[in-house]
Parts: sequence; C-alpha cells; structure tokens
Amino acid sequence: MPAEYDIVETFETTGRGAVVVIDAVSDRSGGRAYPIEVLTPGGVVIAAQAYKEQPLRRQAGPVENEAYMLVGLHKNDIPAGSRLRFIG
Repeated sequence: MPAEYDIVETFETTGRGAVVVIDAVSDRSGGRAYPIEVLTPGGVVIAAQAYKEQPLRRQAGPVENEAYMLVGLHKNDIPAGSRLRFIG
C-alpha cells in the first residue's frame, strides 16, 4: 500500500514552485524524484514528482516533519486539507 500523509503546510518557493510539509518523518533520501499524488478534499487527484527538501536547521534536535518540492505545482494547486501519497 502506498504511503500517505497529511499536508500540514504549503508554501511557494520563488522560481521553483510548491513546497509541502507532511506530518511525519520517513526514511526517504534527497536527490531523487519520487512519484506522488496530491489527494484534494474535493476528490481531485494530481500526479507530480516530489523532491525531498533539506531545510536549514539551527538546532541539533530531531526533525519532526519533512518537506517536499512538488515539480510543476504551485501553492494555489494544493487546497487546505490535501494529502500526499507516494506511489513509487
């Protein structure tokens, strides 16, 4: 079964597109594209590719959430209450 997570924050990175923060930490590594689907509350499914972001951290403690840049999508494409599903 594909892994699926709540999207807890969405923002736009100028010139790059949408970045979403999910409600978990996984063992996925950066540097590769992951096929994903954004599942909107209205039932629309949007296919895209996601790259794990490596945010700058100022503390040494554990990261509690992960962020992914979604290729070809923008913040306005991802309504509140959406979920991120990794399909590959």
